[in-house]
Amino acid sequence: MIHLTKRLQAAAGLVPEGACIADIGTDHAYLPVALCTSGRCPSAIAADIAEGPLSAARSHVQGAGLASSIECRQSDGLQHILPGEVDGAVFCGMGGPLIEHLLEQSPDVVRSLSFLILQPQSHASRLRRYVYSQGWHITAERLVEEEGRLYEMMKAEPGCGEIPDDWLYDVGPCNWQTRNPLLPRLIRQLIEKDRMICQGLEKSQQDQGGRQEQLRTHIQTMEALLCRYNSVK
Repeated sequence: MIHLTKRLQAAAGLVPEGACIADIGTDHAYLPVALCTSGRCPSAIAADIAEGPLSAARSHVQGAGLASSIECRQSDGLQHILPGEVDGAVFCGMGGPLIEHLLEQSPDVVRSLSFLILQPQSHASRLRRYVYSQGWHITAERLVEEEGRLYEMMKAEPGCGEIPDDWLYDVGPCNWQTRNPLLPRLIRQLIEKDRMICQGLEKSQQDQGGRQEQLRTHIQTMEALLCRYNSVK
């Protein structure tokens, strides 16, 4: 049995049945091994830029008896993936700006994909905006708590869906629609982050471009959203 962390279990659950994936930044190839072992994916590419993690991935794949189903490939993002070679790509455990960069540098491959599974370690709101700006839309989301930390993940598909209201980029359109029970915690984290930045700006006495006022407005929006969630859940 392959044991995945809650975070990777949630990501695996977003992968369509029968899809061939490229797991970018695969590390030990835990996700591809679990998906192929369960039969959810017939094949996969486990990709990593570093030889160390890729070597660990090869050992894990071989130990699971999946060398014929999972190819371990050294690649900077999608650069060594061919268009049409996989159905979708998974990006877990890296910052949102890095995910954007890796998608930007391989436009032909991205255009050939039918889905993306994204789990940004930071800047999730920015990544959602990027997804919609590229003609994709978010069709599913998950929030998972693991070892005291909250993780956001999303499934994106090509095609222009309805553009979310601005605040939905922060909390996730599908998270809000499903009233995810962890959403209040996410909103409180966003509020606390804004407050800490405001305090830092006050101490430094540097507030270029009215940043404090923007943050205070955003805090008010999030506080109102938290009340709205509690009143309609």
